[in-house]
Amino acid sequence: RLRSQATPSCPHVGQNHAMPCQRHRFESPASTQTLADGLAEYFATNPGLKRGEVLSPEAREFFRAHDAVHVVYGCGTSMSDEAVVKLASLFGTTGGLSVLRGYRLHDSIDIYRRLPLGGTLAALLSAPYLITRTWWRCRRQRQLWPWSDHDRYMAVPLHEIRDRFGITVSNAGNTRLATPAR
Repeated sequence: RLRSQATPSCPHVGQNHAMPCQRHRFESPASTQTLADGLAEYFATNPGLKRGEVLSPEAREFFRAHDAVHVVYGCGTSMSDEAVVKLASLFGTTGGLSVLRGYRLHDSIDIYRRLPLGGTLAALLSAPYLITRTWWRCRRQRQLWPWSDHDRYMAVPLHEIRDRFGITVSNAGNTRLATPAR
């Protein structure tokens, strides 16, 4: 699950605009992508993620659900988005506290040992805000997202999933999608 060091960048870097850019279509609150399309984009833009046979069977199942939360909640792989995914997994899914077992797997611990110190510190500084905002948004959901039983939603557009469950994406209010750099 080691992430690639390269991350998509906002084409407006250095320009003064009110909201940061979204890097992925699935991050848009009104995304018409299906869950399957959003996951395909997530994996395509994060080729450094460990997947498949390199993970234990338990880790494969854990990260299958974890990655779906990334897409459904509109989160990239920044440290703050990773924090939102962990919190949303605990408070906004049927996994609840049992999700914590997945973070104790050898495969997960190996990832955390490799995280960049700067990004970790920045996420810790924003933690009180992220915890409060994410907890509040999850409490306001109409229904908990199915942690491991979400295959039936693979062909459903993300905006419909979010509407049905009452999910507010991580970067709600930010409707600018970054255009690919040429």
